Amino acid sequence: MTDKQRKTIAWTPEQRAQHKAIRDAFREWHPGPEELIASGAAARLGLNVVHSPAQELLRRLKASREAAGLTLADVSARCGIDQPALSRLENGHTQNPTLDTLWRYAAAVGKRLVLSAEDIRDTRAAPSNARRPPPKKAAARKKRTA
Repeated sequence: MTDKQRKTIAWTPEQRAQHKAIRDAFREWHPGPEELIASGAAARLGLNVVHSPAQELLRRLKASREAAGLTLADVSARCGIDQPALSRLENGHTQNPTLDTLWRYAAAVGKRLVLSAEDIRDTRAAPSNARRPPPKKAAARKKRTA
């Protein structure tokens, strides 16, 4: 296949409609994985959002382990996770590590796992006021006399 040739994909009409809906939804809006989930767009459009915020944490923990001069055998003995599982964890081959696993691994390398929750910023454009009809003038209220 040359650079100018493209492989033709045979899509069903349903697949074409779904692809168009996804392209239209994200033409002006470029959300991150968390925002896709928080907004409901991932579920509504049938998107399987894969995002692993644990990967940066694991890179830091591996660096801490290496800086402390600990081997995988040392960490395994401390936290009770077998060496192959620790290797898979450190190298990103564990897609969805549990909090318990992360906590045990962090503790074994002398770190405390701290969790927090932050608001997810909505990056969608605000609706334009041009489409709204002008506000109606409020009727003057009569004062009550006692």
